[in-house]
Amino acid sequence: MALNLRMVATLEGHTDRVWAVSWSPCGNMLASCSGDKTVRMWRRQPAAAAAQQPMPGPDKTGGWQCSAKLEDAHTRTIRSLSWSPDGRYLAMASFDATTSVWKQTAGIWEQIASLEGHENEVKSAAWCPDGMHIATCGRDKSVWVWESLPGDEYACVDVKQGHQQDVKMVAWHPQGEQLISCSYDDSIRCWASDGDEWTCTQTLAGSANDGPGHASSVWAISFNAEGTAFASCSADATVKVWGVVPGAGRPTVPQWRCVETIADHHTRPIFTLDWAKQGSQLIATGDGDNCIRIFQQVETVPSTGEASEVLTTWQQVACRAGAHDADINCVQWHPK
Repeated sequence: MALNLRMVATLEGHTDRVWAVSWSPCGNMLASCSGDKTVRMWRRQPAAAAAQQPMPGPDKTGGWQCSAKLEDAHTRTIRSLSWSPDGRYLAMASFDATTSVWKQTAGIWEQIASLEGHENEVKSAAWCPDGMHIATCGRDKSVWVWESLPGDEYACVDVKQGHQQDVKMVAWHPQGEQLISCSYDDSIRCWASDGDEWTCTQTLAGSANDGPGHASSVWAISFNAEGTAFASCSADATVKVWGVVPGAGRPTVPQWRCVETIADHHTRPIFTLDWAKQGSQLIATGDGDNCIRIFQQVETVPSTGEASEVLTTWQQVACRAGAHDADINCVQWHPK
């Protein structure tokens, strides 16, 4: 089944490269962060949202407007954004070695905390589904876990040093008991708490180290809605889909195996991917070719026709070349 990708809006306002976008949990706001050291909040006009189509005339915003500009928290690029599950808080990871936490009250955003400790650039921040923890990672090869305390205070509860190079991204399992990190060292590491500290429960090493993983830097990871699989993308121009190893680990802290490698579509590094929410078997990617691609999981039946032999595979169902004038740094599906 081929899908049609069409541009419905262009949101302008940042004065430097836009590194990431992130939908609020209910999908009514879109946050964007940039090299201009600001975060912009975007809302859609009610009439445009109801019509679900671009606004007529010369306006290319599709009815979206910047409703707030969050600034003066960082001195360098803001690289990553993450909403709290209730949509009241936003974490921003910056190249100035800090992560700021903002709170929205009656429509007004205010910075309430600055998480300090990384030696240099913070590359990613991710809010745990339990709403009580934030994970950050950075150029110093470390992964930090922060705990939310009463009074909007935050404390670091663990620092992990397992990676050999920059840690590019952290992502939580949908159940919140497993944390996954990916790195320029070609590996993916899985972390879980044993009650006292966070330990590495599995390392998905790169092919250079005889592992099942990527042959180059791993840029991003994304879980499916059920937490039964996740996808990773890399500078090796492939996407790998990882599934649960039957009988290994426990449901909320599973062991993983590579079940499929999506190759021969991208020709340059894949910088970003996102698995569609609400159980949809769609993965979107963005790459150094300025291209957005969408892959869908489909079932195929062998020529024998035996139902028990139904196989699944991933096929490209959409491709938008020249989606931007430069690298695609981030793709994000709407949560609904």
